[in-house]
Amino acid sequence: MMNSKCDKMRQRIDEITRELDTINNLEKKFPKGELLCAKNGKHYKKYLKNQEGTFYLPNGKKELAEKLALKKYYDYKKQELQSELEACNAYLLKMMPMEGKTERLLEHPGYGRLLEKHFVPINEELLRWQNAPYEKSNKYEEDLIIKGTQGKMLRSKSEAIIDMMLYKNKIPFRYEEKLVLDDITLYPDFVIRHPATGEFYYWEHFGMMDEEDYMDHACDKIRLYCKNGIIPSLNLITTYETKRHPLSVEKVESIIQEYF
Repeated sequence: MMNSKCDKMRQRIDEITRELDTINNLEKKFPKGELLCAKNGKHYKKYLKNQEGTFYLPNGKKELAEKLALKKYYDYKKQELQSELEACNAYLLKMMPMEGKTERLLEHPGYGRLLEKHFVPINEELLRWQNAPYEKSNKYEEDLIIKGTQGKMLRSKSEAIIDMMLYKNKIPFRYEEKLVLDDITLYPDFVIRHPATGEFYYWEHFGMMDEEDYMDHACDKIRLYCKNGIIPSLNLITTYETKRHPLSVEKVESIIQEYF
């Protein structure tokens, strides 16, 4: 399953839960009572309110006032996060029964064939090119664990996003087709034909850019493309992600709109 809106919502729920855990641990260290600030002329006076009453805090109690102010901030922050958490859970409760229905319909052997003309290239020559046999990568086949469109298997959720968005937008493409540059064999993630002009484009997704060896390999690969006239922003599309910054559907859609 690709990185859907429900996936993003689950990710946000995890983030909120961690933030709430952090705040709960901080609360144990804060002093008792509540800080009140009341305007007195051009200045503000600070007071401590607790079960025994309300007491003025002189300037010498600045450190206590700061801790109480921080306590109030995190109390408000906690309320905001709890409200957001309730909204996220309500969204999931409503949307989970619908999650992935459109993708499953397109993959269905009966419905998919009826819908195919609406989600595949109209140009017959490009359609034949897309469906014709081609030499694919046979490396690390055990990593092909994510189901894509038209029965193909992919290596990551991010590739599944690209695969689905190309398919939905009627962009003809092949997955991991063999390409030889300077006697070096590559298997671009996606070889694409422009639906109007038939021009070739290549799309490489680099999914582990927070790992140094992977980053060096990605740069070498881009350099090889450039030496052979396949240039980023011209006919080479590149996307990147790290653990903290995954590829989004919105990003892929904007790229497809820009190029095709």
